[in-house]
Amino acid sequence: MNYNEVVNLIETSMRFGCRPGLERTAKLLAFLGNPHKRLRLIHVAGTNGKGSTTAMIANVLSSAGYSTGMYISPHLYKNTERMTIDGIEITEEDFVKYALEVMAMVKLMKEKGLEEPTQFEMYTAMAFLYFENKKVDFAVIEVGLGGRYDATNVIDPTLAVITSISYDHMDILGDSIEKIAYEKAGIIKEGSTVIMYPQLFADAANLMEEVSREKKATLIKAGKNSVILKEFSMAGQIIDFKYRGYDIHDIKLPLIGDHQLNNAAVALTAIAELNKMGHSVEAEAVRKGIESVKWPCRLSIVSTEPLILIDGAHNEDGINSLQSALSKYFSSRKIIFVIGMLKDKDYGYAIRKLMPMAYYTIATEPVSERALSASAMAEAVKPYCNSVSPEPNIIKAIEKAKELYDKDSMICVCGSLYLAGSAYEYLARGNGQ
Repeated sequence: MNYNEVVNLIETSMRFGCRPGLERTAKLLAFLGNPHKRLRLIHVAGTNGKGSTTAMIANVLSSAGYSTGMYISPHLYKNTERMTIDGIEITEEDFVKYALEVMAMVKLMKEKGLEEPTQFEMYTAMAFLYFENKKVDFAVIEVGLGGRYDATNVIDPTLAVITSISYDHMDILGDSIEKIAYEKAGIIKEGSTVIMYPQLFADAANLMEEVSREKKATLIKAGKNSVILKEFSMAGQIIDFKYRGYDIHDIKLPLIGDHQLNNAAVALTAIAELNKMGHSVEAEAVRKGIESVKWPCRLSIVSTEPLILIDGAHNEDGINSLQSALSKYFSSRKIIFVIGMLKDKDYGYAIRKLMPMAYYTIATEPVSERALSASAMAEAVKPYCNSVSPEPNIIKAIEKAKELYDKDSMICVCGSLYLAGSAYEYLARGNGQ
C-alpha cells in the first residue's frame, strides 16, 4: 500500500474522536513490545502554548546534538507532520511501514475481543514505535486533549511541562478552571519534576501545587522575570534568559506575541533543569535552537507584501493573545480580517474582541461539518463592523482580501485551526503568494 492508500484506510476504518481512557493505548503498546518504556520522554500539556513550547524544547535539544523526536497533534495539512526527528517529518515510506505494523496489532486486538483503539491512539503508538526504532535520545510529546486520560499519558517522563490553562473543550474536560486543570495535572507522576507556565488563573496554579504535593513531585514555576524582552518587531523578539546559573543573552525568538515570552520561559526552564540533571545543553545550542524554531499558524507572518498573518486561535486565551499582538505590532495598519470558526466554539467572544479592530471583514468557513456558515458569521459580525461580506471558500476569501489590500493595511486570517491550516497550505506551501 502507498501513503495515500494507508491514510485513507486509517480515516475510513478507524474511529475518529475522543474516548477517554488509557487501557486501549496501553494494550496496543504491549502488543508492540512497549516501545515507550525504552524512551527518554518530556511530556507537555496545557490549553494554549503547548505546541510552540514543545517545538522550542525539541529544537534546543536537537541543536545541542541530541537526536530528538517530537510528536504533535493535530496536523495542519499532512499526517507526517505529527512525527518529526530533529525537525524532519517522518517519510511517507516510514509512515506506511509503522502504520501497517500498528494496524496489524489493532486487528489482533479486535480478533481477541479487545476494544479497538481510536485514530489518535494509533498515531500515538506509531510515534513511540518510530522514535524507539530510530533510537532517539529524547522524545518531546504533546498531549492531544486534557492529560489524565489522553493516550499519551501512558508514559513516565523525565520532565512534565504544564503550559497555560484556560477554558476550552469544556464539554469533555469540565466547566470550571479547577476541573480543566485537574485533567491537565493528570500528567504529573509520582516523584516527578514538573515545569509550570505563569498561570493566568490562580485556581489552576493552586490545583497544580496541590496535585504536586500529593504526588511528591517537584513543581518548578517558570518565572515571567526569567525572560527579559530587549527588542521586538514583525521578525520576532530578542530576549535574555536568566535562571539558576543559566544566563544567556540576545536569544532571537522568531515568534511574536507576549505569550511567547512566557512559553519561552517555560521551555528554557525545562532545558535548564535537564542541564542540571546531567543532559548538557550549552548556551550556543539554546540560541541556535530558539532562533530556528517554527510553529505555523500561530501568529505566523506568511507574506510581507501583501502583509498576511495567520493565527489559529479559537478559545479565549488564544483570542486575547491575537488581539494583544495585533494592537502591539500592527496598530498603524488597517486590518482586513478573513475569519471563520466552528459553530461549537465561542465565536461570539472572538467577534467581540477582534471585530472592533476591523477595517473590513470577509466571513468564511473552515472545511468541517462543524463549521459556522459564512453567512451566519457575517451576520454576527455586522454589529461590530459594517464592512463585511461572506465568502465560504477560504481561497476565494483570501483573494478578495488581497484585492482590498493597500500599503497601509494588513490581512489577518484567523478563527479556527482548520481554517488556518487551509490558508497556510495555500499561502505558504501553494501558489497563494
